[in-house]
Amino acid sequence: MVITGIGLRTPLGADRESTWRSLVAGQSASRWLQSPQWTGLAPLVGAPCEMPLSVTERGLDPVIALALAASNEAVGDAGLDVSTLAADSTGVVFGTSKGSLHTASRLLADPDSGNAADQWLSVWPNAAAAAIAQAYGSLGPTLAPVAACATGLAACLRGFELIRDGRCDLVLAGSSDASLQPAILGSFQRLGVLARPSDDPSTACRPFDRHRSGFVVGEGAGCLVLESFEHAVARGARWYAEWESGRMLSDPSGLTQLDPQGLSLQRLLRDLHKEVGGLPDYMNLHGTATLPNDRVESAAIRAVLGTDADGISCSSLKGGLGHLLGAAGSVELAASLLAIRDQTVPPTVNLETADPELMLDFTPRQSRQRVIDRVWKLSLGFGGHLSAASVCRLRGTGDRTRPREVSNGLATEN
Repeated sequence: MVITGIGLRTPLGADRESTWRSLVAGQSASRWLQSPQWTGLAPLVGAPCEMPLSVTERGLDPVIALALAASNEAVGDAGLDVSTLAADSTGVVFGTSKGSLHTASRLLADPDSGNAADQWLSVWPNAAAAAIAQAYGSLGPTLAPVAACATGLAACLRGFELIRDGRCDLVLAGSSDASLQPAILGSFQRLGVLARPSDDPSTACRPFDRHRSGFVVGEGAGCLVLESFEHAVARGARWYAEWESGRMLSDPSGLTQLDPQGLSLQRLLRDLHKEVGGLPDYMNLHGTATLPNDRVESAAIRAVLGTDADGISCSSLKGGLGHLLGAAGSVELAASLLAIRDQTVPPTVNLETADPELMLDFTPRQSRQRVIDRVWKLSLGFGGHLSAASVCRLRGTGDRTRPREVSNGLATEN
């Protein structure tokens, strides 16, 4: 299976390329929340996304509008002619983790508002997936995985399975999230997982830093076009990478807790390593900047890979993007594919003083050019959801990777 299209809508950009440029430049989207709904509350930091016009023009909930915007860009990027798609072999796997919170909040405040019965349908977690399927006339499976902050990667994994098992030739897979709501941020604040605000909100989230204190909630969407290799070649498509493998396991330690030894996570990494038969050049980590997540994730990698981990570039994107919750896995996987395309490791933003206990190469503050043929992506979610995927460069006439000359492990433009 190959990935032929990417669509992004994030706090760092209104499309794929603007998001990627900002990530590579080490920018942060975190800022003080100042809209009317935050009036009277203690100062809070978030990473809001510029919403598509359809939010106001068509009255769509943000989580659905973001999903449609990302899928539209992905379809265009893949060069798909929607009118010629084989509807019965086209699937949609798109998660939202929590559904349409903005609509739910509004209807709870005014349950007698006009068309309330119809609007309640958009609150369901499958609403974005259904909207995408309707937009493209898909007659294949329409699924909406819910796996907390691993939702996005879980959706892509399920899309891979549909193609592998011969159920679909093409799948639109990804996730969206728009959770900047007082109730959500208040809950996370009580859990103690939000970053402590500082004078500069852009530096609040500091993955793997010695002084990290938690994450900043962001919003956005990512969509990938997944295709069987035969289908992509037959239509002359170009691809970002080949999907090698993906796995999911559970950590039964609790709703928000991680097993301090990370045994399930270690097994997940061992299974992935065994299945692909090789090491990654880059690992895109979950990296929430909470004390336990960063410690357990780093220790599990070291326990499984040993000294081989020293040659792997790693990073977390949450210091720049914020934590996109249900959308995190798909957006970060998309960025991993762009890393392969440009042979560039995006940095861990705000990593000033590395925690000496973690002992990995986290690519602090500045992006780095290097040979990237294989990437592993990790996503972890509350409730014990663990997921991992491996994608690799597939050389051939459809390879999008930009030509580079390589010396001493570093890649430069040819």
